[in-house]
Amino acid sequence: MTGRVGVCWDIDGTLLRGGRVGGEVLRRAFLAVTGHEPPPVAMGGMTDHLVAEAFRDGLPPEHAAELVRRGDAYTRAMVAAIGREWHGRGPELVDVLTVLPGVPEAVGRLAAEPRVDQIVVTGNVRAGAELKLTAAGLHPGPFDLDAGVYGDLPGPRSVLVHTARHRLERRHGGPVALVVVGDTPRDVEAAHAAGAVAVGVATGAATAAELSAAGADHVAEDLSDPSALVALVAAAGEDPHHTRGSV
Repeated sequence: MTGRVGVCWDIDGTLLRGGRVGGEVLRRAFLAVTGHEPPPVAMGGMTDHLVAEAFRDGLPPEHAAELVRRGDAYTRAMVAAIGREWHGRGPELVDVLTVLPGVPEAVGRLAAEPRVDQIVVTGNVRAGAELKLTAAGLHPGPFDLDAGVYGDLPGPRSVLVHTARHRLERRHGGPVALVVVGDTPRDVEAAHAAGAVAVGVATGAATAAELSAAGADHVAEDLSDPSALVALVAAAGEDPHHTRGSV
């Protein structure tokens, strides 16, 4: 590996499963901000910011219009409320959370590579991400949470990957190859839009076939063979001058 590589980890469905805690956090945040129960939304691969918009847009038109008139103030209030709702939920998470196969080994193997940065690029707001990783025994550890990119940012998920690249290249003063590891087609699409290698792991809602159909460069049923991911990351490090993609 001659160049630097940023490994951008999704959290839910990729590193761990957190049960229904995250869904309850989002429900309670929306109820607190709007006074309404949220409508059903397929949230796989969405950021918390996008979920807030989807909740708003799924309401009856008269209620949605009220939130639309609030503009960015509504989404800012939702992001803040989501962060507050995560407070104190560590014990609840510990009771239900499952670390997915091969994750500690894969993260540990990559941590031994001196030219690899491991960060989280996740739809969670930081409070939720940090609490989940802590409950999973993955934080404190090799993830640089300050360089991570979280679900409070507006726009498509590709914005998160572009932001990760910007932060890592500013840190290292030159090109950084990116490998995005995720469990949904949205992770794959975001990786490619930002010029990153997309590794699909079928430990979430999407099957291996669905991840392949979405265009993942590499697909695995799980991470029980960490050497395969380490080899992919090493190969990415041989060509840091790859395409940057587009949002």
